Amino acid sequence: MCPKISHNDIAYLKILIEDYIHLRHSRFPDKALKAKHHYLLHYAELILHFGPLIRLWTLRFESKHSYFKAFLLSPYTIQFPLNSFSGMEIEEELTSLLPAIDREKIICIVEHLMDVIGVQQKSDLLFVEAEDLKPFLTPIQIRKLLLAFKGLCRFSETSSHPPHPSSSTSWVSHLQIPWERFPLRLSHAITRGDRAHPEDRRSMVRIVVEAMQVHCRNPKRASCEEVAKIIVNRYPQTFADFTDKEKRLGCGHYSLLRSIKSRVEHVNRDNTTHRLRQTKRTRNEEDCSPNSNATSPKKVRCLVDSYGCINWQPVDLPEGETPASLEEKKHILLTIFNSEGPGAVERPDVDDFMCLTYISQRQLINSCPSLSVAEIQEQWPFLFTRKGLSNHFHKLTGIDISERLGQALITKGRRIINYFSSQKLKWNLGIRTLIQQIESEGVLTNNKVGTAAILLMMKYYKEDEDSLFVLADETSTRMSLEAESNLPITPRLIMLGQSLMTTTCWMVSAEGRVIVELDKENTFADAMSVFFGSFYVLNLEYQESACATLELIQRFFVRINPEEGTKCTSKVGTSRKTGTTVKRKVVHINPHVTTFLQRLTEFEWKTSN
Repeated sequence: MCPKISHNDIAYLKILIEDYIHLRHSRFPDKALKAKHHYLLHYAELILHFGPLIRLWTLRFESKHSYFKAFLLSPYTIQFPLNSFSGMEIEEELTSLLPAIDREKIICIVEHLMDVIGVQQKSDLLFVEAEDLKPFLTPIQIRKLLLAFKGLCRFSETSSHPPHPSSSTSWVSHLQIPWERFPLRLSHAITRGDRAHPEDRRSMVRIVVEAMQVHCRNPKRASCEEVAKIIVNRYPQTFADFTDKEKRLGCGHYSLLRSIKSRVEHVNRDNTTHRLRQTKRTRNEEDCSPNSNATSPKKVRCLVDSYGCINWQPVDLPEGETPASLEEKKHILLTIFNSEGPGAVERPDVDDFMCLTYISQRQLINSCPSLSVAEIQEQWPFLFTRKGLSNHFHKLTGIDISERLGQALITKGRRIINYFSSQKLKWNLGIRTLIQQIESEGVLTNNKVGTAAILLMMKYYKEDEDSLFVLADETSTRMSLEAESNLPITPRLIMLGQSLMTTTCWMVSAEGRVIVELDKENTFADAMSVFFGSFYVLNLEYQESACATLELIQRFFVRINPEEGTKCTSKVGTSRKTGTTVKRKVVHINPHVTTFLQRLTEFEWKTSN
């Protein structure tokens, strides 16, 4: 009786075989592969489906190739039935159903099902009971699996023939991703848990799309997303999107989804038979559509308001408090502010009262129809100070924005500056000029790193500086700015100084008026914390003219990474190339942000090796 072959043994065997083939090809480039080499390439996959072919061990290489073909053509010679459920298939099912569980635990479950419970065929899964999985999973996870096993067995009984091309997404759960066809270098990266080389990643996408088109000629985006999710959940270290080490970018599979969908669209560019796009409607038809809400006011709060928040609208009052006691504390805060001014925010009792009345502040901010910023400031003036807004942001999102953004602007700001300055000739004149200014002013040796990094990103995204910043004379006051500067409706960080790089004083404006004045001892990181935090605290959307830079700050610097939703829902925008007004597609993650982070990761990977 032959010893049991584990999944690790099979993966190792596959790598050894591929290494051997690669070595032979490099040693004898003029010699074509023989039949025996063709057999070897498929042996690891054959073991996964049918188990070890013991008789093959006694055959010569040439005979093995012939026997291999006869073996596949004659199902009666197979020791295990063709509809047997291999451990790899069970592992894929468990990974897709329970993506949060680590792979080592899933392998333990697979081995338990096959070795202890005795699962050998798909139909055997129907007899798995909750008691069999108790040592490994929670009750909810067990119920999910048992329900999925029943559906899987029903499909197995009703569709023993190969699946026909279908436009639905049901085929995705039965798609066999051709892992064995991936490039050798990519297989090694997967084994080591390294990032995929860009060239190998593109090859992998082509292979996966080719396999998908066997089932569906032109898969929809939902199907592409399911496939991308399967790949990323199985090998996250190699394929997932990361903003930083071990920190996923949103759902983690967005860039792979884009690559797969782009490849699908490319190979179907001349295919009119399977085109999914609907006939374009005229502007008059869109305006008359009953679903058109371009001019209707917002009736209720929506996802964009609570985007990225964990405590957007608390329900329970603080212990020992009543609505009347909270209202009394609110009046006390107003009295203190009117008598002592914004400096009283440092008082311990003010800090305590602001913390206790958080629920009242959120109720006012989240009220619908929404109030103006001026009306909110009138009732909660301490909220419009650096400390008051930062503390509120902490309770709202669970993030100490002053600490996190302060550190990130220095560490990640240096990475961004290094990325651009190391490739000067690659960039346009605007970026090259800014790099020269940064180097001449010695930015890397002082506290201007954050400012330089943000300005570089705005140049990279072709977003105007005045879409985030307002440069004003250092002697300007709140009243003079509101009277003379014609401040925009959307939030701006007002920079008081001769240039954006040399500014030492800051204010924040919204709805055409100054809402926060920062002290002279505050830094750019403090000012940026207040400016960025105001979008979340006050339920404000990102302005379209700077949406890419703001989302980069959100996802890369502050590390707020929701999988769904967006902070910019504008359906029209200004083209960065032509300057004309164009329709804008609303997406969960800005593609310009994911592209830059992917290029930054690839650059650092190449330069570190």
